[in-house]
Amino acid sequence: MSFEVSPIGVIRSPYKKNGEVPHQGRFSEEISEIEIFPEFEEGLKDIETCSHLIVLYWLDRAKRDTLKAIPPHDRREHGVFATRSPNRPNPIGFAVVKLLERNGRFLKVKWLDALDNTPVLDIKPYSSKIDSVEDAKIGWFEGERMRELLLKAKEFHGHICPFVALGVRMSVLAMDELGVSRNETATVGEDILAIVECNNCLTDGVQVATGCTLGNNSLIYLDLGKNALTLVRRRDWKGVRVYVDAEKIRERYFDREALELFEKVIVQRKGDEEDLKKISILWENIGWKMLELPREEFKIEIVEVDPIERAPIFENVKCKKCGENAMATRIKDGLCLKCSGGYYAVVGRGIVRFQNGKMEEVVK
Repeated sequence: MSFEVSPIGVIRSPYKKNGEVPHQGRFSEEISEIEIFPEFEEGLKDIETCSHLIVLYWLDRAKRDTLKAIPPHDRREHGVFATRSPNRPNPIGFAVVKLLERNGRFLKVKWLDALDNTPVLDIKPYSSKIDSVEDAKIGWFEGERMRELLLKAKEFHGHICPFVALGVRMSVLAMDELGVSRNETATVGEDILAIVECNNCLTDGVQVATGCTLGNNSLIYLDLGKNALTLVRRRDWKGVRVYVDAEKIRERYFDREALELFEKVIVQRKGDEEDLKKISILWENIGWKMLELPREEFKIEIVEVDPIERAPIFENVKCKKCGENAMATRIKDGLCLKCSGGYYAVVGRGIVRFQNGKMEEVVK
């Protein structure tokens, strides 16, 4: 069987060399231009009514003699048909682009990851209702995505440990179960809410993986002392709760040496520099293993949450004693809570009350 494919146009791109092209055009704001050849201009009728387009193009500088590839976001080799590698038997490029402007037979677009002078094969309108599959997954990529999240959590948390990794793993499970994409959490306002039931390392993993934080008012802390996360949509207050039995995980996946060092270094605050280095290595190794915990190790349930108010905006009132502004709800008889003597705080053990600057009691 033989057939012939003729280009309908050419791409005018800011990318002149292979190393300049982003791995995914969607992550770039660079603008490209698609020039359609005069004999095909009639085919552009009404294209300006489309907000997004599918562009198919011929990767004329790609290699055609390879069937395996190591993607830039992975360390393992995969068959090219399970990757987006440009090097493949028939190097056809594919991109969903945003149409910014049409000027005759010239289309100005962004999100196009192609080299300058790349031949264009076809253009089709993109439809989110037809072309988007919300729960579509690339299995090997999901595992790598968790590894990337754990590395980000390491920067945020300061190190990798089993429970910050569990926070990442549980967050991904909850997002997948709820049908929430990685970009749909805190980046779209306050629609997604994360509710944690502990204030240990797990919570940092949740904040990094979901994007829900105290600062953006999408993280709620319940002082229950359980290793659990609930991810909920505010639009209908339906969510997913993920719980892990820490003792069972320790018994099954933590080695004795790591547990003994944890008791010595972390619990008893003893040990020398060598012990600290050793527990750090052992703890990080166990952390990576936590990303591979089977789903069966977690208790996952669909839940409904009573509506929680969105963060209100309060006026500031100046304290009569210290002269500093505080939210009106934190002013008592003209004094801020610190000057009036009593306030609450979250510390390692949970919520406690401070009186005159000293921790007075544990809130029961």
